[in-house]
Amino acid sequence: MATDWQRAVMVPSWIRWLPCSFAFLTVVPDQERFRRSAWSMLPWDKPVWCDPGSVDDWVVQAQRYHPRREADHAELHARDHYDRVVRVRAARVELFTEMCLRRGLPVPHTLDELLACLVGFGLFEMDGEWLLPRLDQNPVDVLPLVGEEVVNEHRAQQDDRTVLVAITVRELAEHSRPRWRRRLVETDIGALAGALRMPVEEIRRALTQLGEIAGLVVEPAPAVAQDRVRITVTWPAFARLFPFDDLPAPEHAV
Repeated sequence: MATDWQRAVMVPSWIRWLPCSFAFLTVVPDQERFRRSAWSMLPWDKPVWCDPGSVDDWVVQAQRYHPRREADHAELHARDHYDRVVRVRAARVELFTEMCLRRGLPVPHTLDELLACLVGFGLFEMDGEWLLPRLDQNPVDVLPLVGEEVVNEHRAQQDDRTVLVAITVRELAEHSRPRWRRRLVETDIGALAGALRMPVEEIRRALTQLGEIAGLVVEPAPAVAQDRVRITVTWPAFARLFPFDDLPAPEHAV
């Protein structure tokens, strides 16, 4: 009998907190209990954080896609982009390390150690060889956040939900016809809420915010729409702002 691999039910905001290799642990054979041996193919010795590689490789790749006369500009852009990615990555490593230290958990360096760490945080339950994913818990309820950190996390989660709504709108616009520079999408607020597992009011808030930051035009206005809405998407500018298929880790969204 084939294994029914599936994405674990999880709060998407964990992607901001957990190391990149966490993605391996979000694909499970069962939403309930399963044996760890089902994960026998995973690279347990893999480092937990992605390696950005050499800045020289970034420069070569950038110059490859620019005419020779723009080589200097491409190099400056690549170096600046690399520096920003490395800074964001370093901040994430430092923050996750701080969470581990506050909870009294060893800081993980491999995927195997990361699983043990997540068991310590309560994001997986382990009983011998059996594992139970608990990724549907909110970071606010799990992480040892203090003071203003809690407020900041609630604000960041609102931004996460806005991005998830934007990704869904972009996917709908990709398949809309005719494919003009201003594409029209018709959808139901309730359907968006169900697909994204969000309250309807969060969908309204996210659509309103996307109107402010990305030029979406929603009719009727999200605050008063009963259900069916018509969304005008500026294309391809909107697609360039939200090219992801899932909520990305911060350094991958720079």
